[in-house]
Amino acid sequence: MESLIKQNALARLWAKDTSLWPAEQQEAETLKSNLSWLDLPEQLGALVTRVAARAAEIEPAGFEDVVFVTLGSSSLAAEAALRLPSARLGKRTFLLDHVDPDGVQSLEAILNLEKTLFIFASKTGKDIDAHSLLLYFLDRMRVLGMSSALSHFVAFAQENSYLGQLAVEYQFIDRFLDPPGIHGRYSSIIHFPFFLAAVGHLDAGHLLARVRSMREACGSKASGEVNPAISLGAFLAAAEVEGSDRLVFFSPNTLQPAAHRMGYLVGASTCKGSRGIVPVFGGASYPLEMLRRGCLVACLRMSGEEGRELEKKCNALQEAGIPVVTIELNGPEDLSAELFKWEIATALACSSMGVNPFLDPDTQDSRGRAANLFEEISDKGQLPSPTVRVREADIELYAEGETRRELSTLNMSEALRSFFELRRPDGYLALLPFMDVNPARLGIFRRMSDQLEMRLGIPTLVTGGPRYLHTLAQVYHGGPAKGLFLLVTANPTRDLAIPGAKYSLGQLQLALALADFEALGRQGRPVIRLHLARGAEQGLVQLETILKNAPGNRQPAPS
Repeated sequence: MESLIKQNALARLWAKDTSLWPAEQQEAETLKSNLSWLDLPEQLGALVTRVAARAAEIEPAGFEDVVFVTLGSSSLAAEAALRLPSARLGKRTFLLDHVDPDGVQSLEAILNLEKTLFIFASKTGKDIDAHSLLLYFLDRMRVLGMSSALSHFVAFAQENSYLGQLAVEYQFIDRFLDPPGIHGRYSSIIHFPFFLAAVGHLDAGHLLARVRSMREACGSKASGEVNPAISLGAFLAAAEVEGSDRLVFFSPNTLQPAAHRMGYLVGASTCKGSRGIVPVFGGASYPLEMLRRGCLVACLRMSGEEGRELEKKCNALQEAGIPVVTIELNGPEDLSAELFKWEIATALACSSMGVNPFLDPDTQDSRGRAANLFEEISDKGQLPSPTVRVREADIELYAEGETRRELSTLNMSEALRSFFELRRPDGYLALLPFMDVNPARLGIFRRMSDQLEMRLGIPTLVTGGPRYLHTLAQVYHGGPAKGLFLLVTANPTRDLAIPGAKYSLGQLQLALALADFEALGRQGRPVIRLHLARGAEQGLVQLETILKNAPGNRQPAPS
């Protein structure tokens, strides 16, 4: 904290002094525009009032179902709002955050499209996954002969963006615009009020008052000793310098999406050049020995009985010498304000660490490879066929580069054993399923995660694709080189065409997975891909059995 105070970092941040972070000359203007998020608390009133008014009109207009379609940073805000006990917009509310053909068809089967409102939330609208879903549902409504199809769409996008302009051209029923030039991970002060006001039935005035109160508490006039943002920023920066580069979140189920949003903010902002802070979720079950290996803990809770139980666990960790920060919320109205504090704190921590929080330099290779694969599908009608290294039952294992050289190909069990032996004691394992992780599948992945954590002695994350490409990709590609990455793909039961495109939703999903798999390998990250050739339903049952029976050392992980 002394360093931040000595550098007058807080006052410089509020003055939008771009010299706080390293930046090339050509990046200076982008850096300046990104700092406009500091002004958002004073600009929210009109947005929240409009959102609440539009939400009140949904049922009277005859809409029964509302589908939020978002794969970027706003998806975490939508999920957080939908976890609230009071969450409801229309008679049923859904979140579509994937492009899995099976999952899209399952959702469509329970919707009455003539009485469904789609809210597309995307910064630019140019992301190929979200845009493909827009094209698909527009076409479905036209096929059904719905003359007023475009009155079933609302856009939430950046001003002057492709999606914002498309909403005008196509005459969507409404559009909500946020200021241009602000990075998605620093837009929670827009995203959370939008979704909370829409589905959470929260008092708009109360919500705005909390945000403005936090802005004052974290402002340049609040001294460092009592300023919550500067103390949190100092906590994060000091922990990273001292080698605690995994931020483990303890939170109840209702706050897990908010914890993911905080983790994404900290992780993607700090993780550059093979350093930074990796967010880890679901930490309440982790043994003390695991947390002692380079972890700091964030305890996020609501006031009340459930919060007190969590507080006891976090106090015990603090007594054991583990760095802990505790955040207590009095209600969902506090979410937007708390995230605003974390944005300021993270920007300050990045200044201390000497990294630019607004850049994603390590994800360009994955995006470039995806673009090349889309061109290949368009030209040849199919994706390339990489070499299967191991096949067992209906599961295929793929590995390239350094990982392939380290891998046993005797059988699936030996291949997995040799892969897991590449772990580090202070590392983590990321399970990356490119599919609809519905509640039943999430249960399977959580069981696999728990088994692997016990066996390997390292935290295991489950982050679905392609959503993680918009949030945690910078962490996985640019953060500390301590992770193992296991992608899971599957053949769809029945694929879906994308109107106007030369590839299907299934090909789109697989191409995005292949591109990230290749990019991780090129960056020297240990990575394998397990493909479920008979589809996810049967394949996940087989995969769980294989992982349960795969040989592996018990914790602790090898040094």
